[in-house]
Amino acid sequence: MDTLTHLLVGHAMGAAASTVAGPFGAAAYWGVLIGNSLPDIDVPLSLLVRRDIKMHRTVTHTIPGAIALAALASLVMHPLMLSAPIGIFFLWTLLGSLIHMGMDCLNLFGARPFWPLSGRSIDLGILHILDPILLLVLGVPSIAVAVGRGSHQFLALSFLLIWPYVFYRILKANKLYRKLIADGSLRARVIPWFSSWRYVFETAGGIEFGLWSGGARRSLANYPKTDDSPLVRASLGNPLVAAFLKTAEYPYALVREDSYGHEVVWGDALRQLRADFRPLRIRIDLETA
Repeated sequence: MDTLTHLLVGHAMGAAASTVAGPFGAAAYWGVLIGNSLPDIDVPLSLLVRRDIKMHRTVTHTIPGAIALAALASLVMHPLMLSAPIGIFFLWTLLGSLIHMGMDCLNLFGARPFWPLSGRSIDLGILHILDPILLLVLGVPSIAVAVGRGSHQFLALSFLLIWPYVFYRILKANKLYRKLIADGSLRARVIPWFSSWRYVFETAGGIEFGLWSGGARRSLANYPKTDDSPLVRASLGNPLVAAFLKTAEYPYALVREDSYGHEVVWGDALRQLRADFRPLRIRIDLETA
């Protein structure tokens, strides 16, 4: 999720935690709030070592990483929270970090929480990284409390209200997926797009990318399969293409010609929605193709 959503989730969750933590309410609130933001420390770290954001959603978005971050935060914050045992602060901070990871697993980017035991990415794809409904449900109570128009319990309730919405999105995604399969798709993927949906629809002849409008599919782009193209076949010998195909879920190839010659552009109908996605362009010499 985006940074604002994570902050709002941590704020609302902290309010809920403080209501059940009794005399340790302050430690619970700050532990959850800090913990819910800690995994994204990999972004400034990645920029610091000049790796763009390639470190994002790696080690800090794993269960071992969350434990390490919660332990470090507890050591740093405990002198300011002497009224609460360090173990209490650690547990609430860890819970906040785990909720952060869980939220990230609900969108298209996903996370690998069980690394190093498993490198499998969990990306359920039911929430967009910037979901306006979540921002509304969490943001309005936060603003109301900030201006003195809402109670602490009202803010805590907003954290509980996001989960019925998540459950609804799961049911909706499953319903749309079943419709894609019923329409004849060999493979399909439903994609969250803000509060609406897009999709990938694969047949024997190609891949269709589109959106849902009025309960029906509306195609935005079609990518025909070009396995018989000599240029595409020639590009398969490039090591970069081989590496690309290992991670692409819905790969397609487009042959283009310009004043410099021919190139094969490899893309992924699913991952093209990611901000960090770049198509792979391979120049082809017609004499060797």
